Amino acid sequence: MDFYETQKKYRKKSFKVFANIFLKVFLVAISILIGWRIGASDKDILLLENEKKLKSFEVSILNLEEQLVSIKLKLKEANRALREKNIVEGKNYGFEAKKVLAVALANGISEKKIINHLRILNAKEKCRNFTSKEMSVSTENFIPPNSFLTLLGGGLRLKAEGVSIDNSPDKPFFDPNKPINVSLIYFGGTETLTEKLPISKKIYAGKFVINLIIKKSNVRGSIIVRYNTCKL
Repeated sequence: MDFYETQKKYRKKSFKVFANIFLKVFLVAISILIGWRIGASDKDILLLENEKKLKSFEVSILNLEEQLVSIKLKLKEANRALREKNIVEGKNYGFEAKKVLAVALANGISEKKIINHLRILNAKEKCRNFTSKEMSVSTENFIPPNSFLTLLGGGLRLKAEGVSIDNSPDKPFFDPNKPINVSLIYFGGTETLTEKLPISKKIYAGKFVINLIIKKSNVRGSIIVRYNTCKL
């Protein structure tokens, strides 16, 4: 092998070594670039997700602030109306009403529902004539056969229980001068009134109101129930 062949072989070997080193450096650079790009992409995704969560949180805060402002305005308006009434009547009227209104708003009762009920209370009534019915009153030792009274086609039922004049079987009738218990059964519920006669009661049912007047009767052991209905 002469000098030229040796030199040529050496050059080929040097070129292979240089090419191998260059390829390795290139692959490392490509790997670093790809890794950096993937990391940047993941970071962008996380930033977008955080921005979405932040916007959602800001919207929730705005909604809560709007609800709070609305409640404050409602309470302010209610307080203003009550203050005006207090000034006109010269007394501290409506304290319990303010508490009930505040609790109702805090419990999520809609403004529309509250307004509808207030309108019912303030509306002019178109009423039918009163109708009178006799009803027997039960005592602790006497239950008459007609101790229940059904009105308005079964929409309202009444039962009354009083205190007997004495415990004698000869006088089982109730004492009309003492408080009696009147049970009102309507809309699937029961309400009990414990008062002395006469007793007045209003029952609201949507756009209608039932007026009840319960008073003494000339028939021993009985009471008179007067009622009518009004359209609001």
